[in-house]
Amino acid sequence: MLELPHRYQVHVHIAGEDRPGILSKALESVVECEALVVDIKQFVFSGLLNLSLLLESSDSEILLQLEEKFAAYSKRSGLKINVYPWRPGYRPEAPYCHRLVITVLGRRIGTIAFLELTRTIAELDINIPRIEQLDYGDYHVLEIVVGGKQLLTNVDVLNALLKFKENFDVDIAVQEDTLFRRNKRLIVFDADMTFLQCEVIDELGKLAGVGDQLAAITHKAMSGELDFTEALRERVQLLKGLPVEKLEELFERIPLTPGAEDLVRIVKHLGYKVAIVSGGFQFFIDKLKTKYGLDYGFANQLQIKDGRVTGELEGDIVDARAKERILESVAEKEGLLVQQCVAVGDGANDIHMLARAGLGIAFNAKPIVQKHAQAIISTSNLELILYFLGISGNELQELRQVVKRKPG
Repeated sequence: MLELPHRYQVHVHIAGEDRPGILSKALESVVECEALVVDIKQFVFSGLLNLSLLLESSDSEILLQLEEKFAAYSKRSGLKINVYPWRPGYRPEAPYCHRLVITVLGRRIGTIAFLELTRTIAELDINIPRIEQLDYGDYHVLEIVVGGKQLLTNVDVLNALLKFKENFDVDIAVQEDTLFRRNKRLIVFDADMTFLQCEVIDELGKLAGVGDQLAAITHKAMSGELDFTEALRERVQLLKGLPVEKLEELFERIPLTPGAEDLVRIVKHLGYKVAIVSGGFQFFIDKLKTKYGLDYGFANQLQIKDGRVTGELEGDIVDARAKERILESVAEKEGLLVQQCVAVGDGANDIHMLARAGLGIAFNAKPIVQKHAQAIISTSNLELILYFLGISGNELQELRQVVKRKPG
Protein backbone atom coordinates (compact mmCIF):
# COMPACT_ATOMS: atom_id res chain seq x y z
CA MET A 1 0.00 0.00 0.00
CA LEU A 2 1.25 3.45 -0.92
CA GLU A 3 2.11 5.40 2.23
CA LEU A 4 1.04 9.05 2.05
CA PRO A 5 3.54 11.67 3.24
CA HIS A 6 2.89 13.17 6.66
CA ARG A 7 1.31 16.64 6.52
CA TYR A 8 2.28 19.37 8.97
CA GLN A 9 -0.17 22.22 9.55
CA VAL A 10 0.62 25.67 10.91
CA HIS A 11 -1.69 28.51 11.93
CA VAL A 12 -0.39 32.05 11.32
CA HIS A 13 -2.28 34.88 13.01
CA ILE A 14 -1.58 38.50 12.01
CA ALA A 15 -3.04 41.52 13.84
CA GLY A 16 -2.45 45.24 13.69
CA GLU A 17 -3.44 48.47 11.96
CA ASP A 18 -4.83 47.70 8.52
CA ARG A 19 -3.16 49.01 5.35
CA PRO A 20 -2.74 47.83 1.76
CA GLY A 21 -0.38 44.95 0.96
CA ILE A 22 -0.30 43.04 4.25
CA LEU A 23 -1.73 39.81 2.84
CA SER A 24 0.46 39.87 -0.27
CA LYS A 25 3.60 40.31 1.87
CA ALA A 26 2.49 37.47 4.13
CA LEU A 27 1.96 35.22 1.13
CA GLU A 28 5.50 35.98 -0.12
CA SER A 29 6.80 34.27 3.02
CA VAL A 30 4.41 31.35 2.50
CA VAL A 31 5.61 30.89 -1.09
CA GLU A 32 9.26 31.05 -0.04
CA CYS A 33 8.59 28.24 2.46
CA GLU A 34 6.72 26.24 -0.21
CA ALA A 35 3.65 25.89 2.02
CA LEU A 36 0.06 25.43 0.86
CA VAL A 37 -2.77 27.73 1.99
CA VAL A 38 -5.49 25.38 3.31
CA ASP A 39 -7.80 27.99 4.83
CA ILE A 40 -7.89 31.76 5.25
CA LYS A 41 -10.07 34.27 7.03
CA GLN A 42 -9.61 38.03 7.23
CA PHE A 43 -11.70 40.88 8.61
CA VAL A 44 -11.11 44.48 9.61
CA PHE A 45 -12.77 45.89 12.72
CA SER A 46 -12.56 49.68 13.21
CA GLY A 47 -9.35 49.84 11.17
CA LEU A 48 -7.69 46.89 12.93
CA LEU A 49 -6.78 43.84 10.87
CA ASN A 50 -7.36 40.27 12.02
CA LEU A 51 -5.91 37.75 9.55
CA SER A 52 -5.59 33.98 9.99
CA LEU A 53 -3.86 31.59 7.60
CA LEU A 54 -3.90 27.80 7.92
CA LEU A 55 -0.87 26.44 6.07
CA GLU A 56 0.24 22.92 5.23
CA SER A 57 3.51 21.28 4.20
CA SER A 58 5.21 17.89 4.10
CA ASP A 59 8.40 19.48 5.49
CA SER A 60 8.84 18.73 9.20
CA GLU A 61 10.79 22.00 9.55
CA ILE A 62 7.92 24.16 8.26
CA LEU A 63 7.05 25.58 11.68
CA LEU A 64 10.61 26.81 12.29
CA GLN A 65 10.88 28.21 8.76
CA LEU A 66 7.65 30.16 9.06
CA GLU A 67 8.53 31.43 12.54
CA GLU A 68 11.80 32.83 11.15
CA LYS A 69 10.16 34.40 8.09
CA PHE A 70 7.29 36.00 10.02
CA ALA A 71 9.50 37.19 12.87
CA ALA A 72 11.45 39.24 10.33
CA TYR A 73 8.23 40.51 8.69
CA SER A 74 6.77 41.41 12.10
CA LYS A 75 9.85 43.44 12.96
CA ARG A 76 9.73 45.34 9.66
CA SER A 77 5.98 45.96 9.65
CA GLY A 78 5.16 46.51 13.31
CA LEU A 79 2.42 43.90 13.06
CA LYS A 80 1.83 41.33 15.78
CA ILE A 81 2.34 37.89 14.23
CA ASN A 82 2.01 34.54 15.99
CA VAL A 83 2.80 31.15 14.46
CA TYR A 84 1.31 28.01 16.05
CA PRO A 85 1.50 24.29 15.32
CA TRP A 86 -1.89 22.94 14.25
CA ARG A 87 -3.31 19.42 14.29
CA PRO A 88 -4.09 18.25 10.71
CA GLY A 89 -7.84 18.20 10.10
CA TYR A 90 -8.65 20.10 13.30
CA ARG A 91 -11.55 22.53 12.90
CA PRO A 92 -13.16 23.93 16.06
CA GLU A 93 -16.42 24.55 14.16
CA ALA A 94 -16.62 21.08 12.62
CA PRO A 95 -18.57 19.44 15.51
CA TYR A 96 -21.43 21.98 15.09
CA CYS A 97 -24.15 19.77 13.63
CA HIS A 98 -26.54 22.70 13.44
CA ARG A 99 -26.00 26.41 12.95
CA LEU A 100 -28.52 29.15 13.57
CA VAL A 101 -28.54 32.90 13.07
CA ILE A 102 -29.98 35.05 15.87
CA THR A 103 -30.90 38.61 14.92
CA VAL A 104 -31.52 41.00 17.81
CA LEU A 105 -32.66 44.59 17.29
CA GLY A 106 -33.67 47.44 19.55
CA ARG A 107 -33.29 51.17 19.92
CA ARG A 108 -30.15 50.44 21.93
CA ILE A 109 -28.76 47.11 23.12
CA GLY A 110 -26.87 48.05 26.27
CA THR A 111 -24.01 46.14 27.84
CA ILE A 112 -26.23 44.56 30.49
CA ALA A 113 -28.64 43.36 27.80
CA PHE A 114 -25.73 42.04 25.75
CA LEU A 115 -24.41 40.18 28.81
CA GLU A 116 -27.79 38.57 29.52
CA LEU A 117 -28.15 37.60 25.87
CA THR A 118 -24.79 35.83 25.79
CA ARG A 119 -25.56 34.13 29.12
CA THR A 120 -28.80 32.79 27.71
CA ILE A 121 -26.95 31.45 24.66
CA ALA A 122 -24.28 29.85 26.88
CA GLU A 123 -26.96 28.14 28.99
CA LEU A 124 -28.18 26.44 25.80
CA ASP A 125 -24.68 24.93 25.46
CA ILE A 126 -24.08 26.53 22.07
CA ASN A 127 -21.09 28.53 20.84
CA ILE A 128 -20.88 31.86 19.02
CA PRO A 129 -18.55 31.56 15.97
CA ARG A 130 -19.44 35.01 14.64
CA ILE A 131 -21.10 38.31 15.62
CA GLU A 132 -21.77 41.15 13.19
CA GLN A 133 -23.35 44.54 13.83
CA LEU A 134 -25.82 45.26 11.03
CA ASP A 135 -26.79 48.73 12.20
CA TYR A 136 -26.11 51.27 14.92
CA GLY A 137 -28.29 54.14 13.73
CA ASP A 138 -31.94 54.53 14.64
CA TYR A 139 -31.83 50.85 15.57
CA HIS A 140 -29.06 48.76 17.06
CA VAL A 141 -29.00 45.43 15.22
CA LEU A 142 -26.79 42.42 15.96
CA GLU A 143 -26.54 39.25 13.88
CA ILE A 144 -25.15 36.34 15.90
CA VAL A 145 -24.22 32.99 14.37
CA VAL A 146 -24.46 30.14 16.90
CA GLY A 147 -23.68 26.46 16.65
CA GLY A 148 -23.72 23.41 18.88
CA LYS A 149 -23.09 19.68 18.98
CA GLN A 150 -26.71 18.99 19.94
CA LEU A 151 -29.55 19.52 17.47
CA LEU A 152 -31.52 22.64 18.43
CA THR A 153 -34.37 24.00 16.35
CA ASN A 154 -34.88 27.71 15.77
CA VAL A 155 -38.14 27.49 17.75
CA ASP A 156 -36.26 25.92 20.71
CA VAL A 157 -33.76 28.78 20.74
CA LEU A 158 -36.38 31.49 20.24
CA ASN A 159 -38.47 30.15 23.11
CA ALA A 160 -35.38 30.22 25.33
CA LEU A 161 -34.81 33.85 24.33
CA LEU A 162 -38.39 34.91 25.14
CA LYS A 163 -37.50 35.40 28.81
CA PHE A 164 -34.59 37.62 27.77
CA LYS A 165 -36.95 39.58 25.50
CA GLU A 166 -39.37 40.13 28.40
CA ASN A 167 -36.67 41.97 30.34
CA PHE A 168 -35.30 44.06 27.48
CA ASP A 169 -36.97 46.10 24.75
CA VAL A 170 -35.75 44.09 21.75
CA ASP A 171 -37.11 42.16 18.78
CA ILE A 172 -35.65 38.77 17.88
CA ALA A 173 -35.45 36.34 14.96
CA VAL A 174 -33.86 32.87 14.97
CA GLN A 175 -33.28 31.23 11.60
CA GLU A 176 -31.37 28.27 10.25
CA ASP A 177 -28.05 29.31 8.75
CA THR A 178 -28.76 28.07 5.25
CA LEU A 179 -28.72 29.39 1.69
CA PHE A 180 -32.39 30.29 1.98
CA ARG A 181 -31.96 32.75 4.86
CA ARG A 182 -30.90 35.50 2.46
CA ASN A 183 -32.75 34.07 -0.54
CA LYS A 184 -36.35 34.81 0.39
CA ARG A 185 -38.56 35.77 -2.55
CA LEU A 186 -42.14 35.91 -1.26
CA ILE A 187 -43.69 37.82 1.66
CA VAL A 188 -47.22 36.99 2.75
CA PHE A 189 -48.96 39.39 5.13
CA ASP A 190 -52.01 39.07 7.26
CA ALA A 191 -54.07 42.26 6.84
CA ASP A 192 -55.76 43.35 10.07
CA MET A 193 -53.35 44.52 12.80
CA THR A 194 -50.41 43.53 10.58
CA PHE A 195 -50.39 45.29 7.20
CA LEU A 196 -53.19 47.49 8.50
CA GLN A 197 -53.21 49.16 11.90
CA CYS A 198 -56.76 48.18 12.76
CA GLU A 199 -59.28 45.33 12.70
CA VAL A 200 -61.41 46.25 9.69
CA ILE A 201 -64.38 44.21 10.86
CA ASP A 202 -64.34 46.05 14.19
CA GLU A 203 -64.41 49.38 12.36
CA LEU A 204 -67.35 48.11 10.30
CA GLY A 205 -69.04 47.17 13.55
CA LYS A 206 -68.76 50.74 14.78
CA LEU A 207 -70.36 51.98 11.55
CA ALA A 208 -73.17 49.45 12.04
CA GLY A 209 -73.68 50.49 15.67
CA VAL A 210 -72.50 47.14 17.12
CA GLY A 211 -68.86 48.04 17.77
CA ASP A 212 -68.43 46.78 21.34
CA GLN A 213 -70.29 43.53 20.73
CA LEU A 214 -68.33 42.77 17.59
CA ALA A 215 -64.91 43.73 19.01
CA ALA A 216 -65.39 41.36 21.95
CA ILE A 217 -65.91 38.45 19.54
CA THR A 218 -62.84 39.50 17.48
CA HIS A 219 -60.63 39.56 20.58
CA LYS A 220 -61.62 36.01 21.58
CA ALA A 221 -61.17 34.72 18.03
CA MET A 222 -57.69 36.23 17.58
CA SER A 223 -56.60 34.88 20.99
CA GLY A 224 -57.68 31.38 20.02
CA GLU A 225 -60.59 31.27 22.47
CA LEU A 226 -63.25 30.93 19.75
CA ASP A 227 -63.40 28.95 16.50
CA PHE A 228 -62.45 31.43 13.78
CA THR A 229 -65.12 30.41 11.25
CA GLU A 230 -67.92 30.46 13.81
CA ALA A 231 -66.77 33.83 15.15
CA LEU A 232 -66.49 35.28 11.62
CA ARG A 233 -70.02 34.28 10.63
CA GLU A 234 -71.38 35.61 13.91
CA ARG A 235 -69.72 38.98 13.35
CA VAL A 236 -70.79 39.24 9.72
CA GLN A 237 -74.40 38.70 10.80
CA LEU A 238 -74.08 41.81 12.96
CA LEU A 239 -73.20 43.85 9.84
CA LYS A 240 -76.46 43.08 8.04
CA GLY A 241 -77.88 46.13 6.30
CA LEU A 242 -74.67 48.18 6.26
CA PRO A 243 -74.55 50.32 3.06
CA VAL A 244 -71.66 49.63 0.68
CA GLU A 245 -70.91 53.39 0.69
CA LYS A 246 -69.78 52.98 4.30
CA LEU A 247 -67.26 50.36 3.19
CA GLU A 248 -65.90 52.76 0.57
CA GLU A 249 -65.58 55.54 3.16
CA LEU A 250 -63.83 53.23 5.62
CA PHE A 251 -61.20 52.15 3.08
CA GLU A 252 -60.12 55.75 2.54
CA ARG A 253 -59.26 56.14 6.23
CA ILE A 254 -57.87 52.72 7.12
CA PRO A 255 -54.45 53.35 8.73
CA LEU A 256 -51.50 51.50 7.20
CA THR A 257 -48.95 50.10 9.64
CA PRO A 258 -45.76 52.23 9.72
CA GLY A 259 -43.10 50.93 7.37
CA ALA A 260 -45.54 48.85 5.30
CA GLU A 261 -45.41 50.92 2.13
CA ASP A 262 -41.63 51.37 2.22
CA LEU A 263 -41.15 47.66 2.89
CA VAL A 264 -43.27 46.73 -0.12
CA ARG A 265 -41.36 49.12 -2.39
CA ILE A 266 -37.99 47.80 -1.25
CA VAL A 267 -38.75 44.08 -1.44
CA LYS A 268 -40.42 44.44 -4.84
CA HIS A 269 -37.30 46.26 -6.06
CA LEU A 270 -35.31 43.25 -4.84
CA GLY A 271 -37.52 40.90 -6.86
CA TYR A 272 -39.92 39.67 -4.18
CA LYS A 273 -43.57 38.85 -4.70
CA VAL A 274 -45.94 40.30 -2.09
CA ALA A 275 -49.28 38.86 -1.02
CA ILE A 276 -51.99 39.56 1.53
CA VAL A 277 -53.84 36.53 2.88
CA SER A 278 -56.57 37.76 5.17
CA GLY A 279 -59.40 36.46 7.30
CA GLY A 280 -61.04 39.80 6.48
CA PHE A 281 -62.90 40.79 3.35
CA GLN A 282 -61.96 40.72 -0.34
CA PHE A 283 -63.65 44.11 -0.85
CA PHE A 284 -60.80 45.79 1.05
CA ILE A 285 -58.01 43.43 -0.03
CA ASP A 286 -58.65 44.13 -3.73
CA LYS A 287 -58.35 47.85 -3.11
CA LEU A 288 -55.12 47.39 -1.09
CA LYS A 289 -53.69 45.20 -3.84
CA THR A 290 -54.36 47.87 -6.48
CA LYS A 291 -53.24 50.84 -4.39
CA TYR A 292 -49.90 49.41 -3.25
CA GLY A 293 -49.02 47.22 -6.23
CA LEU A 294 -49.29 43.89 -4.42
CA ASP A 295 -49.08 40.69 -6.43
CA TYR A 296 -51.73 38.60 -4.68
CA GLY A 297 -54.69 39.16 -2.40
CA PHE A 298 -56.94 36.53 -0.79
CA ALA A 299 -59.76 37.04 1.70
CA ASN A 300 -63.38 36.18 2.49
CA GLN A 301 -66.11 37.30 0.12
CA LEU A 302 -68.62 39.55 1.84
CA GLN A 303 -72.04 39.16 0.21
CA ILE A 304 -73.51 42.48 -0.98
CA LYS A 305 -76.96 42.83 -2.56
CA ASP A 306 -78.84 45.97 -3.56
CA GLY A 307 -75.95 48.06 -2.23
CA ARG A 308 -76.05 46.60 1.28
CA VAL A 309 -74.26 43.90 3.29
CA THR A 310 -76.56 40.87 3.63
CA GLY A 311 -74.90 39.44 6.75
CA GLU A 312 -73.68 36.38 4.82
CA LEU A 313 -70.43 35.22 3.23
CA GLU A 314 -69.90 33.70 -0.21
CA GLY A 315 -67.51 30.90 -1.07
CA ASP A 316 -64.94 29.16 1.13
CA ILE A 317 -63.77 30.66 4.41
CA VAL A 318 -60.16 31.84 4.61
CA ASP A 319 -59.27 30.37 8.00
CA ALA A 320 -55.96 29.26 9.52
CA ARG A 321 -55.53 26.15 7.35
CA ALA A 322 -56.62 28.04 4.24
CA LYS A 323 -53.93 30.65 4.86
CA GLU A 324 -51.32 27.89 5.05
CA ARG A 325 -52.57 26.30 1.82
CA ILE A 326 -52.60 29.65 0.02
CA LEU A 327 -48.99 30.33 1.04
CA GLU A 328 -47.98 26.93 -0.34
CA SER A 329 -49.92 27.39 -3.60
CA VAL A 330 -48.53 30.88 -4.28
CA ALA A 331 -45.00 29.62 -3.61
CA GLU A 332 -45.56 26.73 -6.02
CA LYS A 333 -46.98 29.05 -8.68
CA GLU A 334 -43.89 31.29 -8.39
CA GLY A 335 -41.53 28.31 -8.51
CA LEU A 336 -40.37 28.84 -4.93
CA LEU A 337 -39.76 26.59 -1.94
CA VAL A 338 -41.60 27.41 1.28
CA GLN A 339 -38.15 28.05 2.78
CA GLN A 340 -38.04 31.13 0.53
CA CYS A 341 -41.28 32.50 1.97
CA VAL A 342 -41.80 35.01 4.77
CA ALA A 343 -45.16 35.09 6.57
CA VAL A 344 -46.21 37.90 8.90
CA GLY A 345 -49.23 37.85 11.19
CA ASP A 346 -50.58 38.55 14.65
CA GLY A 347 -53.56 36.26 15.34
CA ALA A 348 -54.32 32.64 16.12
CA ASN A 349 -55.55 32.14 12.53
CA ASP A 350 -52.01 32.95 11.34
CA ILE A 351 -50.27 30.22 13.34
CA HIS A 352 -50.17 27.51 10.63
CA MET A 353 -49.02 30.00 7.99
CA LEU A 354 -46.22 31.28 10.23
CA ALA A 355 -45.08 27.77 11.17
CA ARG A 356 -45.03 26.66 7.51
CA ALA A 357 -43.05 29.60 6.11
CA GLY A 358 -39.26 29.69 5.97
CA LEU A 359 -39.48 32.74 8.24
CA GLY A 360 -42.67 33.20 10.24
CA ILE A 361 -42.85 36.57 12.01
CA ALA A 362 -45.24 37.17 14.90
CA PHE A 363 -45.97 40.89 14.58
CA ASN A 364 -47.28 42.52 17.76
CA ALA A 365 -48.80 39.11 18.31
CA LYS A 366 -50.54 37.27 21.07
CA PRO A 367 -48.38 34.89 23.22
CA ILE A 368 -49.95 31.82 21.64
CA VAL A 369 -48.83 33.04 18.21
CA GLN A 370 -45.26 33.84 19.29
CA LYS A 371 -44.70 30.20 20.28
CA HIS A 372 -45.17 29.07 16.67
CA ALA A 373 -43.01 31.73 14.96
CA GLN A 374 -39.30 32.03 14.22
CA ALA A 375 -39.25 35.78 14.80
CA ILE A 376 -41.03 38.29 17.02
CA ILE A 377 -41.49 42.00 16.38
CA SER A 378 -43.16 44.05 19.09
CA THR A 379 -42.48 47.41 17.45
CA SER A 380 -45.09 48.84 15.07
CA ASN A 381 -42.73 49.13 12.10
CA LEU A 382 -42.87 46.55 9.32
CA GLU A 383 -39.68 47.86 7.72
CA LEU A 384 -37.74 46.16 10.54
CA ILE A 385 -38.37 42.86 8.74
CA LEU A 386 -35.55 43.83 6.35
CA TYR A 387 -32.97 43.33 9.12
CA PHE A 388 -34.24 39.78 9.58
CA LEU A 389 -33.53 39.22 5.89
CA GLY A 390 -29.85 40.00 6.56
CA ILE A 391 -29.93 43.55 5.17
CA SER A 392 -27.57 45.95 6.96
CA GLY A 393 -28.22 49.55 7.90
CA ASN A 394 -25.99 50.86 5.09
CA GLU A 395 -27.72 48.61 2.55
CA LEU A 396 -31.11 49.77 3.82
CA GLN A 397 -30.17 53.43 3.35
CA GLU A 398 -29.03 52.68 -0.19
CA LEU A 399 -32.27 50.83 -0.98
CA ARG A 400 -34.36 53.68 0.37
CA GLN A 401 -32.59 56.11 -1.95
CA VAL A 402 -32.99 53.79 -4.96
CA VAL A 403 -36.75 53.25 -4.52
CA LYS A 404 -37.24 56.94 -3.77
CA ARG A 405 -35.72 57.82 -7.17
CA LYS A 406 -37.52 55.01 -8.96
CA PRO A 407 -40.49 56.27 -11.02
CA GLY A 408 -43.94 55.05 -10.02
